[in-house]
Amino acid sequence: MWEWKVCNSHGARPFAEPAGWEFVNLLQHHKSFLITPLCLSVPVSRPVLTLRFPGAQAAVGDLLELHCEALRGSPPILYQFYHEDVTLGNSSAPSGGGASFNLSLTAEHSGNYSCEANNGLGAQCSEAVPVSISGPDDYRRDLMTSGVLWGLFGVLGFTNVALLLYALFHKISGCIYYLDSPYFAMTFPLLI
Repeated sequence: MWEWKVCNSHGARPFAEPAGWEFVNLLQHHKSFLITPLCLSVPVSRPVLTLRFPGAQAAVGDLLELHCEALRGSPPILYQFYHEDVTLGNSSAPSGGGASFNLSLTAEHSGNYSCEANNGLGAQCSEAVPVSISGPDDYRRDLMTSGVLWGLFGVLGFTNVALLLYALFHKISGCIYYLDSPYFAMTFPLLI
C-alpha cells in the first residue's frame, strides 16, 4: 500500500490526495500551470536487528549495541528497542536508514531482543535475537575451582615430599620407638 502526497514546494505540510490526481488534472485542462512535486510515501519493511558487543561472547559489563534497520520505508522512521517485550528505549532516523541503542549489560540482560520500525504508515517488528550473557560469577567460579585444585595438589605434593624425606632419614638412622608404658616396647626394623 503506497500513499501519494502532493508536496508544497514552499515547505508546507504535504496533504494526501488520491493516487494520480495531479496527472488527471493535467490531462483535462491543457493549460500552463506550476508543476507541484509529488511525494511517494512507502511503509517500512520488516527491520533487521543486529547486536554488537566487544568479545566473542557477551559478558557482564560489556556495552551492547543494538542496531535496527528497515531496508525500505519513507523517512522519518522511529525505531523502538525491546528486551523480552519490555521497551528499552527508542531512536529516530530522520533521513531514513537505521538507528542504534546502547546498553551496558548486567546478568539480567540475558534473553530475547527485538526492535520495531514505524514511519506512520504501519509498524513492523524484527525477529527476536537471543542473547546469553556470561558473568563474572562464572569466571570467579572457574577461578575458584582451579585455585582449590592447585591448592590440593600443592598440599599433596608437600605431604609426599615430607613422607619421602621422613622415610629416607628414618631408614638411615635406624631409630627405635618406645611407647610410654614399660611393657610395650616397639622396634621398627630397617627395611632394606
